[in-house]
Amino acid sequence: MKHLFRISILLVVALLAFSSCGDEPDSKWAKMKWKNVDNLAKVDNVYVIPEGGGTFTFECTNYKAPWINTIMENGVDEYSLVEINNDFRKFTGNWFEVECINADLVVTIDPLEADCYDRSLTVVVTAGDIFDTFVFQQQKGQ
Repeated sequence: MKHLFRISILLVVALLAFSSCGDEPDSKWAKMKWKNVDNLAKVDNVYVIPEGGGTFTFECTNYKAPWINTIMENGVDEYSLVEINNDFRKFTGNWFEVECINADLVVTIDPLEADCYDRSLTVVVTAGDIFDTFVFQQQKGQ
């Protein structure tokens, strides 16, 4: 009986020693998968925004609640979300709004003004150790 008890303890210790804590190494995270709900046109990995702007939704199909990591306006990282509003789910710029609602990324871009010819918005979202980048380009005549 004493021998069986020792073997049982040894098995439990061995199982604990060889079991994983559930953390995935960076290279093991699955790439974020997105559904382009509004079928926004995409050319060379850039979403083409109409001159009139609009609201566009992207649904993350394999992670539950992504959040905003970085926002770049015209290629410049002007916004530190922590310093501005401590909110990683919603940000409002001068001509755009980006919001993560559950598994959705919702991007609203204003119409181009008469004196503006083109502008771009880059949004980096994360769900932990996995990141994805959305690039939006808006030009006159699109």
